[in-house]
Amino acid sequence: MIFASDLDRTLIYSKKAMGEAFGSTEVIPVELYQGEHISFMSPETARLLIELSKTALFVPVTTRTIEQYERIFYIRETFKPKYAVTSNGGNVLIDGASDPDWQRHVGEALTRSENAEKVIEAFDRISSPDWVKSYRHSDNLFYSIILERENMPLDVVEDFRKELAGMRWNLSVQGRKMYLVPDGVSKGDGLLHVKALAGASRIAASGDSLLDESLLKAADYAIVPRHGEIYAAYMEAGVYTFTDRDGMGAAEDLIAKIADWFALPVEEQASEASKLR
Repeated sequence: MIFASDLDRTLIYSKKAMGEAFGSTEVIPVELYQGEHISFMSPETARLLIELSKTALFVPVTTRTIEQYERIFYIRETFKPKYAVTSNGGNVLIDGASDPDWQRHVGEALTRSENAEKVIEAFDRISSPDWVKSYRHSDNLFYSIILERENMPLDVVEDFRKELAGMRWNLSVQGRKMYLVPDGVSKGDGLLHVKALAGASRIAASGDSLLDESLLKAADYAIVPRHGEIYAAYMEAGVYTFTDRDGMGAAEDLIAKIADWFALPVEEQASEASKLR
């Protein structure tokens, strides 16, 4: 069994994202950057995840680059994941090292999308210093753009999203970041590669952004935090099941529900999963 989960705003939270119910004295620091703790997990989330990891293989799945993922010391030291999917699926780590077979697969897949330089040239035509602070080509796979979110022109960005689709790239906005990601870089594909490596039969997954949809679709059972891009897009569509709470409480809810699902007999798991599709 695999529990595959997005990290930021799914299992771990910044001070701004954690929600009013959680104060700084009630959380566990999980990420250190430039001498400061910048991401946190609730004690109950940690307890539930430790218990779940005794019976299921915990696979972190993140849009973060390898370097950014390695800053999350708590997950590395507490859970010592055998596998992790980073760079939005562009890298699969096995015992902390990038899998060369997966790197070759992704390299071939990237040839089917528009060249990265042409994509950023198209973005430069719509961007402005009023709302774009900086961008980087992360792991030479996708673009991570820092925004002044309140100044971002929504109509212009939505039109650009459609233009990108024709180039076989995707756009996702998460907090103060925008991601431009080619079709060949997919969390779901990375997870299915891990499933094959691990010889796993069942997957439960969670994630909050549109970039997590491939991850959720690769799973047998999926649950989504009551916040973020997926919730905003599908809150009334009946496509996904959402946690009872938003913010950091969502992490506690989703792990508890996934643990309950894993505990069901196989035939009941299939029945419960079918209700969430």
